[in-house]
Amino acid sequence: MSLFEIEINDNFKILNREVFLKKDEFAKYYKLNNLNDGYRDDISEYLLDDVSLEVHPDYFCMYNYGFSSGYVKRYSPRDISTIITSDLYELNKNSNEEVFYPEWLLFLIAIKKRQIQFISEDNFRTYIKYFKFIAEIRYKTYIIRDIRNYINFNKMKNANKFQKPLYNQLCQYAKNSQFEISELYAFLNFLYSFHDKLKEKEKYKLMWNLEVYIMEAVELLMRYDISAEEIYEKSIRQGTSYAYLQTIRIYKPLYIRQHKTFFTPHLEKINDICEETIGIDTLMDAFLSNEKYEDILFYYIELIERLNSSKISEDIMGAIIKAIVLGVEEYVKMTLDKEFFNSLNSISSNKFESLKNKICPNKGENFFDCFTKIILEEDSLEKYLMIYYISRNYLAHNNIDMDKFFWGEDMKKVVISNVMDSVVMVLYKLATLESTN
Repeated sequence: MSLFEIEINDNFKILNREVFLKKDEFAKYYKLNNLNDGYRDDISEYLLDDVSLEVHPDYFCMYNYGFSSGYVKRYSPRDISTIITSDLYELNKNSNEEVFYPEWLLFLIAIKKRQIQFISEDNFRTYIKYFKFIAEIRYKTYIIRDIRNYINFNKMKNANKFQKPLYNQLCQYAKNSQFEISELYAFLNFLYSFHDKLKEKEKYKLMWNLEVYIMEAVELLMRYDISAEEIYEKSIRQGTSYAYLQTIRIYKPLYIRQHKTFFTPHLEKINDICEETIGIDTLMDAFLSNEKYEDILFYYIELIERLNSSKISEDIMGAIIKAIVLGVEEYVKMTLDKEFFNSLNSISSNKFESLKNKICPNKGENFFDCFTKIILEEDSLEKYLMIYYISRNYLAHNNIDMDKFFWGEDMKKVVISNVMDSVVMVLYKLATLESTN
């Protein structure tokens, strides 16, 4: 079971919130991220002047707080464009209006309070310019996304049309940042190490919040036309084959290739039935030739991991198998542009229809009755198309009998293993049909 499947109050998250916080708001996040020591809650000594941002209302939008006068300033599209395309810190450097604190100060406080081992304050401060820049990009993204909160009332009706050009300006601003690529990779490596230490100390809330900055650092690298796959591959830990970034946000093409052994058990049947001699890499190339299959392949991996887990949520497993089987149906119809049954028949031959009439002549028979008969048939493409066909009908119209469908007699998993054989077989046939068209 993933930690992300545990239900927790998410008020601690900094994701999609204001990036710069007034003292009282920052103090709230300080407590929600378990940084208070239980004895005193005065955080004044940690609100460092050298990382605070003193802002001027002409150059800083913050709708939820306003300023000491209680007045919330509205901006023209040109004013907002100036804020987006200018250095936020330079714009506000001579201000003495309101003091705000960046969300990332939470990470530095954790270090100062010695809640994290082997990450020093000096080490952290080496990378402050990157934390500041990412905070700036996140702040500006927030302004563009919620532009209706900041734009002049007389422009409100057309607020949405300003968003795309502002996003383009922000992307260009970020691309012009002139960071060294090697330094950005060093920053990412620091973040991975920090993330790992937070996990070791079970500081999960701070760890999850740090992931926001990790993914923003990845976005910065991608703006230099570096592919996601290259960035992920560079995060592979020495002595392993697993990219550290996959623990934070999964990049499906690489993730699927890294789990290719999960698909190996199907190779023998594919080669026998299709009269081929393909290896696992050829199978993965076929699957990944079209990105539309990535979700199904990812769900397949998730299901296999749960089937082999000691902590099992059958509700989640039921949702996953439905997503797999019914998702493949859409690809069948999309690829062959026919009704579902006729599509399956066209993958094979009239033999499939004959088998259907033989296996399920009685409409009153349920899925498990039909399955018991079809499993005795000689292996063939039509057999697995038939398993897929009756599985699709069962999952589309019934509540799943978890014991029978997933475990079966003596926990042998006969039904689910054959259903997954059928899914892989159908996907492979679709992928090879597309490659020859």
